[in-house]
Order: sequence, then structure tokens, then C-alpha cells
Amino acid sequence: MRLANLGCLTLMLGPFIFGLAYFELGLLRSFSRELYSMTYPSVMGTVTTQGMETLSYAYEIDGRAYQGENYRYTVKNESDFKAWSGPEFRAGSPVRVHYRRGAPWESVVIPGVQGRTLLLLLGFTPVNLAIFWGLYLTLDSTRKSRLGVRAFERNGRVHVRLTDRTPVRVGFEGSLPAAILLAMIVGMVMGMDAPVTAVALAGAFAVAAGVGGSIWWQSRLDTGNYDLILDEQARSLSLPPMHGRTKRRELEWDAIKAVILDKETRPGKGSFTEYYRCMLRLRGGSRAELVAEWKNDQDRAANLVNWLQARMGRDESTLVAPPAPAPKKARY
Repeated sequence: MRLANLGCLTLMLGPFIFGLAYFELGLLRSFSRELYSMTYPSVMGTVTTQGMETLSYAYEIDGRAYQGENYRYTVKNESDFKAWSGPEFRAGSPVRVHYRRGAPWESVVIPGVQGRTLLLLLGFTPVNLAIFWGLYLTLDSTRKSRLGVRAFERNGRVHVRLTDRTPVRVGFEGSLPAAILLAMIVGMVMGMDAPVTAVALAGAFAVAAGVGGSIWWQSRLDTGNYDLILDEQARSLSLPPMHGRTKRRELEWDAIKAVILDKETRPGKGSFTEYYRCMLRLRGGSRAELVAEWKNDQDRAANLVNWLQARMGRDESTLVAPPAPAPKKARY
């Protein structure tokens, strides 16, 4: 995506993203207040007003009188109105008031974390994280510094990982929709004021989904099916079962005529997209084998071509375009 298009997209979605972020910050503030209220000391007070949408009370601390109207640290709703409509909250009735240390004018009748707050956090936090994760991936795709070849040794051979998906990323992408779905299910079945235990269990299941996804993807990576494998002693390489290959293809270095950078233009929605590909041109008239490809990222494909040429002792005369300089620190 070009930077100009990214700027236009940001301007269009900016108010929406800002609104969600502001709402998220409000939820986090409510959650912190509710959590802290579990440590509040308490005194006995007196209900002064019992209205349809208002409950106020008076209490005294160290000889000073205070007034409060917080039933609990959430936006007042219908369930609250029903809760204080009973005879125990009639004007003049005693009520236990929990107040904040150092700020006794701040008080609440029902302390602790409420299911409504947790449910909203469970439902909206993944949405916010997904938006910012998408923005990060969009910005990351515009960088020209993601050129590091991810090579590592295993059993005396050199592996090159050809996928950008990491276990952390897969776990993150799995836990977000799970959290949203579970929040919707709990909200529909138990209502917005669902028990804290039920919401906490839903959150735990969402985290478990993410951890399970990470473990599953790590096991997939451990198979080596996403790795290009070089055996420098045997002077051979093994292509993974990708890009139309149903199984690995073993090639001797002598069978490889050249490592080339190829460009392929494919039609898209109203435009064309360029794919830059690292390919192996074989001797004997066999078709070229695709190693890896990247959309609109010539530098990264060229860097892999150069790396393979250097490992195999080839020159760079077949490279159609020079790569960008290697980054100081590769990010994965």
C-alpha cells in the first residue's frame, strides 16, 4: 500500500479509531476503580433519597459529613434501579458505604469488579487490538528494512524460514475472535450483568484459544514444511511443499543453472499487482522452481536471491535489480 493511500485511509478511519480508543480507556479506568474499591474501608451511612434513577446517601468520617450517589462504579442501568427499589433502600434506612482512603468524598455502595465492565472489556478490547494490529501490519508492509533472511541451523543443515507467520502472531489472531465471540455468547445468554465468574471463564477460554493456536503453529513450523533447507556439505537443497509442490523437491546444486529474481504481474480488483519471486533456473530445460515470493517487495526477494547465490558460490550477474542495503537489525 502506498503511503498516500495509507494517509487517506487514516484520515477516513481516524475518528472511528479515536472513538474506540477513548471508549477503551474509559473501560480501563472503570476497571481500575472497581479493582481498587475492593480495598476501601467502610462505615455505616443513611439513605437520603430513593428515586427511580437516583440513590443518594449520607455518611460521616472523622466528624465530617459527606454525600454520595454511587451505587457501583458502572453506568447506572435498569438492573441498578431494580436493586435499590426495595424497602432496604428507603429514605432513612441504614446502608454500608465504602469510601476511598485519602479521598473520603469518593464512595460506593457495591465495591469490586462488576461483570458488566469485564464483559465490555472482553468484547471491545479485541476490536481495538485488531485495529491497531492491522495498522501495524499495514505500516510494516511499507517498510523496506524487512530484508533479513531468517536462517538457522538444525541437524547440521541450514534452514531458511519462508513464512512470516510466527506462533505469537497466530495465537494473537486466534484469541481475538474467540474473545469477541465468547463475549457475545455470555452477553446474550446471561445479560450484560453476567456473573464475574462467567465472564472470567470466557476470558480464560479466549486466552486458551490463543495459546493453543500458538502451540499448534509452532508444531507446524517444527515439521520444517515452511523451510528451505540447504546441505552445504552434500551441496544440495530441499524445497518445501509450497507453491504447487505437494512434497519436498531435492535438488543438487549442480542441477541449478542460476538463482534469479523474477517479476510477475497479476490482475486484481481494478488494478494489477506485482509479485517479486526468488526462482531457481534448472539445467536440462526443466521448468524454473519457485522458492518464495512477496507482493510489491522487490528488495526482499532480491536479498534472498543474493543470499542464496552467496551460499552456493554463484555470482550476482543474473540479478535483475540490486537489493536495498541490509538493515542494522532485522525484525521478525
